[in-house]
Amino acid sequence: TPDLIENFYQSTTLSSYNHNEDYLIMHLTNVMIYSLKIGTGLKYPREELLELGLAALLYDIGFFKIPESITGKSGRLTEAELITVKKHTEMGKNILSQFNAEHPMLSRVAYEHHERKNGSGYPAGLKDDAICEYAIIIGLADTFGAMIHNRPHRKALAQYFSIRELVALKNSLFPSRFIKIFLDEMGVFPVGSYVRLNNMETGRVISNSKLHPLKPTVKMLFNSRGEKLPEEPIIKLEGHPVLYVTAGVSKEDLSPK
Repeated sequence: TPDLIENFYQSTTLSSYNHNEDYLIMHLTNVMIYSLKIGTGLKYPREELLELGLAALLYDIGFFKIPESITGKSGRLTEAELITVKKHTEMGKNILSQFNAEHPMLSRVAYEHHERKNGSGYPAGLKDDAICEYAIIIGLADTFGAMIHNRPHRKALAQYFSIRELVALKNSLFPSRFIKIFLDEMGVFPVGSYVRLNNMETGRVISNSKLHPLKPTVKMLFNSRGEKLPEEPIIKLEGHPVLYVTAGVSKEDLSPK
């Protein structure tokens, strides 16, 4: 149900993980939640949500066949290593094709989740409607999930900045209607992201309002001098007469101290 998806989303997407294997497992879990939120926004019936969720858990299964010396590499990948990584879509398709009779979308999503609207993706350079809808949804969720968590080769972006990046990509990599649904479901300031208010205090978003996406509910963490607040009050900005968000904040910039 939508409420169950929302509760699971809030409890899992705030998790932290450092090891490469932990990253892959938690990333798949988060992508499933993001995908189900998009599917809910698209009014998918229960049966399609179940199929979408299963595809989102298994779409990257081919990645586990890539040597950890490559997936865990902290430096820039070589051209040969990039070619090897890109093979995970074909590997995933081959692994999941045995379930085609009951779940025909699993292997197709594994194969197409890196395809992009403008044809710049891989492995086949598909465009527009040639990409299956589940693969578009999961590709979008995968991109967002990769942005907001540390990888061996790249530091995470703050969730607010990742949302801005996705909006910038809407006319090239993903259809705009899917990004709109994603924004409607996630909010401009996603749960778990950090924001600064006009009183210069900073806090973490704990819930959003679809009617007023710029006015989330925030648990305040630091005062205007960057000092930790002892009680961490919760402020519902929707309807608040004075306070509002002025900016998103990266985790590293939470406190000047």
